[in-house]
Amino acid sequence: MSRSAIIIDGTAALPEELARAHDIRWLPLKVILNDQAFVAATSAADAQKPGHISPADFYERIRPKDVKPETSACNIEECLSVYDEAIAAGAREILVLTVATELSATYSVAATTAQQRADRARIEVVDTRSLAGGISLIATAASRLRERGGSFDDLVALARKMAGTIQTLAAADTLEYLRRSGRVSGGAALFGTLLAVKPILEVGNGAVHPIDKVRTREKAVTRMKEIFAKRTPEGSKSHACALHTNDPERARILGEWVQERYHCVEYFLAEAGPVIGARTGPGVVGLCWYPEVATA
Repeated sequence: MSRSAIIIDGTAALPEELARAHDIRWLPLKVILNDQAFVAATSAADAQKPGHISPADFYERIRPKDVKPETSACNIEECLSVYDEAIAAGAREILVLTVATELSATYSVAATTAQQRADRARIEVVDTRSLAGGISLIATAASRLRERGGSFDDLVALARKMAGTIQTLAAADTLEYLRRSGRVSGGAALFGTLLAVKPILEVGNGAVHPIDKVRTREKAVTRMKEIFAKRTPEGSKSHACALHTNDPERARILGEWVQERYHCVEYFLAEAGPVIGARTGPGVVGLCWYPEVATA
């Protein structure tokens, strides 16, 4: 690996093969199911390790209504282990990209831990003001800059410039898991379920905001297309990813529409994974994107 390492946290959505191709490492995050903690697996090999859980196993385990999924940031020891592995592989500069501080303690843990390795490597921790595919798109942009010979200062500056600029839309299939996580009240979840309401969510400034609601899954996808089209001039160059929680086919169809209608300089399809799924449940589909000019 190069002298500069890039690390993302377990809320990110990035296919295993892309993480490997871009030499991107992960900070482990956990999901807790009725007091039993599991590390959210970020690869097929991880899923086989003791104490880890794959997305498929996670969604099977949360089916019972008495299971309340919770999440937990990595602790200092786990964070140190990731930093030490990168340093042992030759990194002397480490860029860490985390989920927004309002949504997790990951940034705080990563920044505190970085101070303990200041004598061995320069570690810069950036709050991406985003999550899921937003983190991943910043990571791949930083990786490409590194491949073009950009300095570590250039990588850090790019990450900070892009933080908060990635547009993210998602449609939740059910309000049940938002209710279990405390994100909406039980009454609101019941009312929404009876009306078959599908909320359209947007990530902005480190928070998740409902911006619309529709009545069916098909209308949810249609509405996201409308919003994307309104914000993205046809013919413009974009970097985009389609994401999902245990619903790859619907996300694939949404992603194919984006690729057909718009010139995607970069595109990938990714599962958001158990940490995101613990809050939203299965059946979420979404889009993350930014215009090519953002990396200029």
